Amino acid sequence: YPQQQRLQLQRHQRHPQQQRLQLQRHPQQKQRQHQRHPQQQQRRHRRRQLLPCKHFVSNSWMWNSTGITVAGTGSSGSGTNQLNQPWNLFVDQTTSVIYIADSLNNRIVKWLPNATSGIVVAGTGNPTSASTDLNTPKDVFADSSGNLYVADSGNQRVQFFANGSTVGTTVSTSWGCGNIFGVYVYNSKIYGCDFTKSVIWANGTGVVGTQVAGSGSNQLNQPQGFTIDALYNKSTVYVANSMQHTVVQFVPGSPTGTIVAGTNGVKSSASNGLNFPVAVKMDSVANLFIVDNNNHRIQLYCRYPFVNTTGRTIAGTGVLGASATQLDYPAGVALDSSLNLYVADTSNNRIQKFMRIA
Repeated sequence: YPQQQRLQLQRHQRHPQQQRLQLQRHPQQKQRQHQRHPQQQQRRHRRRQLLPCKHFVSNSWMWNSTGITVAGTGSSGSGTNQLNQPWNLFVDQTTSVIYIADSLNNRIVKWLPNATSGIVVAGTGNPTSASTDLNTPKDVFADSSGNLYVADSGNQRVQFFANGSTVGTTVSTSWGCGNIFGVYVYNSKIYGCDFTKSVIWANGTGVVGTQVAGSGSNQLNQPQGFTIDALYNKSTVYVANSMQHTVVQFVPGSPTGTIVAGTNGVKSSASNGLNFPVAVKMDSVANLFIVDNNNHRIQLYCRYPFVNTTGRTIAGTGVLGASATQLDYPAGVALDSSLNLYVADTSNNRIQKFMRIA
């Protein structure tokens, strides 16, 4: 019995050491598990993000090829139910309200869902530089508070209209800009696409382009539209480099861009080509929707899980026309929260909605 007791005591004496070893190892194991866990979680999260996009590049159509006219009559006019060369547009993701840059009517029109006429929220129709007027507006951006930023192209400025106000304030006074064709607000910065100077401004500082038109990888050539990745590669800019027939990606801090759609300087109606792209938008899984103006179509390029250099036509037939399946020199595109597609069918003076097919 005393021998058994001594053995038990020896085992008991060893036990605290084993406990200490376990205690020493345990935090490391926990730390290693903690270090691995975010990566695993990130991979799982990334897989969840990528799967929808994988569906996007399937061979089946995802949008109805027949459009529904949701704004305008198809004939140019200045009535509240009419549009005259609508350029770009913005769709509120919460309310599905459409804001339209009604360029030749020199105004911004707000169009409620299922409405038969619009509400003028900026511009009087007179193409002057007064604070209440606009001159050939090309784009509009609405922030979460309902404030509007307008690319007032003919007046070479960006105008800010507080929610409910018809009196604008110029927010680009010190930029030295030319004709602004696109506007976007992100991360407390106002971005503008300068067609004249071939540059993208951010609060008056050139962040893309050299302000000299050209075909180099660090240059733009009369760009007309752009968008910003606010979800994945944040602050990355995608530009519709119109005269070069490409869409170019510029990552933050890099002076040179990468062509992600089209061939530099080559007009093409092929699935991997573009002919004078004028606008580009991005959805929640980083697909690019490109307005291929002279090809009278909207092209979809998927960016993830791999870069797809071939586009897929999701609206328009490639031949100009006024039927429900055709477009005539479209200039703008937007999506609602259900990924229904809205197209500014510019020369048909209407906004077409292409329903997403579930």
